[in-house]
Amino acid sequence: MDANAVIVEQFDRGAAWFDTWSVTGDERMLEGLAEFCGLTEDDDVLDVACGTGAFALHAAGRVRSVTGVDISTGMIGVARDKAVALGLGNVEFVRSDVARLDLGADRFSPVVSRSAFHHMPLVAEVFAGMVRCARPGGVVCVQDVMAYGDEKVDAFFERLEAVVDRSHHRSLGKREFFDLYRANGVALEALFESESLLDVAHYIEHVEQTEENRAQVDRLVREGLGDPDIAPWFVQDGDRLRWRRRVCTIKGRKAEADQNHRIG
Repeated sequence: MDANAVIVEQFDRGAAWFDTWSVTGDERMLEGLAEFCGLTEDDDVLDVACGTGAFALHAAGRVRSVTGVDISTGMIGVARDKAVALGLGNVEFVRSDVARLDLGADRFSPVVSRSAFHHMPLVAEVFAGMVRCARPGGVVCVQDVMAYGDEKVDAFFERLEAVVDRSHHRSLGKREFFDLYRANGVALEALFESESLLDVAHYIEHVEQTEENRAQVDRLVREGLGDPDIAPWFVQDGDRLRWRRRVCTIKGRKAEADQNHRIG
């Protein structure tokens, strides 16, 4: 089964499950991303790999329009239902492969992707499509989990991610995010590095799990806690075990039309 088929199967089946995960609709995180993007009432937002629409719906009240696109019919269905329930008339959700964005060139700003690049084997194609869809002078913003920059630590947590979420592909490093922007002629404007303290038990359940999966995750976590190089990335908080997950939020600006002409 190819990567897209895995993503579609998992999130079509588990869209409602994913939507109830605390991180999906975390208002503090959503507001932080909205402020980082600098949303205004003249913006036409494109939310790439929008999932169940958390950021798109959060942004709708302060911009002119929002278009959310995702490969999962289940995710898009939940997002549309929520938009109707909220009475939002300026939001549209489109089912499409985000590696083949076909929504018109030079239309949107900002173009945003939140917590999705680690699922994507074709990040270069996705990002190039985001830039193509951004209007000249428009903002392109990506927020996602980020590699730790330590070979042993990264190998361990990539194993853990792959067991918890079989649609996980790979966490990019900070330099790889930078390279995407530079390769597409997008001028870097801002970078914010942070840590998210994920409740391990809750994170495991953000997608559907089998008992075999849960047992394998438990073995891996115990392995990590027993390793002095891995254990510092876990935090015991009362009776809850939390995972220090690195997050990168990066913003750039597409060249103005006259600059694009000169470059060409």
